[in-house]
Amino acid sequence: MKWLRRLLGKLRMREELPAPEVTEPSPLAVPASATLGQADTQLVPSPEPLRETRPLPTMSPRSAVGLRFGWATDPGLVRTHNEDALLILHAVYEGSGSLLPIGLFLVADGMGGHRGGEQASDLAVREIACYLTSHLFIPHLARRVPEYPIKELLEEAVRAANAQILRAVPGSGTTVVGALVIGDNVHLIHVGDSRAYLVWPDRLEQLTEDHSLVQRMISLRGLSADEAASIPRNLLYQALGHPSQLSPGYRRISLPPDAWLMLCTDGLWGEVSEDQILRTVRESASPQEACDRLVQRARAAGGHDNISMILIGR
Repeated sequence: MKWLRRLLGKLRMREELPAPEVTEPSPLAVPASATLGQADTQLVPSPEPLRETRPLPTMSPRSAVGLRFGWATDPGLVRTHNEDALLILHAVYEGSGSLLPIGLFLVADGMGGHRGGEQASDLAVREIACYLTSHLFIPHLARRVPEYPIKELLEEAVRAANAQILRAVPGSGTTVVGALVIGDNVHLIHVGDSRAYLVWPDRLEQLTEDHSLVQRMISLRGLSADEAASIPRNLLYQALGHPSQLSPGYRRISLPPDAWLMLCTDGLWGEVSEDQILRTVRESASPQEACDRLVQRARAAGGHDNISMILIGR
């Protein structure tokens, strides 16, 4: 009976042991079943000054399927060189505990008539990408909590690019529109009149509001379409490279599986009608084919400005 007494003693010792501490996963490595609201809530940084790397739950292979996208840029038929710039970063990881796919998509339009417009757009996309690589992509890959909420990170990235443009090419200017896609969450940031749209099967939905004089007058004075047509659309009250205080536009949406996210400069949306954009995307076999065809449509309509776009889907 001694063996029975020893066995009962071990069982009592196990019952008295404290329960193991449960750790939570990193906020960017949420399960695929998490809702948009849950993922956004988890992105709030911890109040603790020190953050440790924590293990992630295993995710199904389908949860890390990447994005589909295409892009195109063209100087058009009037400008002698291309003052637009675009940049794409896309990361998908599969291993022992998958990370959500993450993508950064940026389009910038150097302001024509300003010295160094092409340098300004180039600096804009590269500086924003550098800032977010350091403050978001690397923490994401290291499974660490981001230092700040994503909205603040995007705004600081834009301000860092603006400061660099003011130092390196004073007197120049550029617009920028960007999309940070994490899973099916999309965080939009923009300054100027480069736009973001959702291209649904039956309609276009404009997601950004131009920082232009004509848009401001429409918003404040309720101008009609005919009245607005008489005001030059390229007069901006906000752009990177201006010494005035920036207030970037921000918006968070979910990327639906049956819609495409389109980022573009006014060389596209100013030349090609919404009906033509919708029909071209719907009839194209791939996002790259749609981008190439839309640039050709803008050229056929006159190509009065540089033309740049990115089309993104799940």
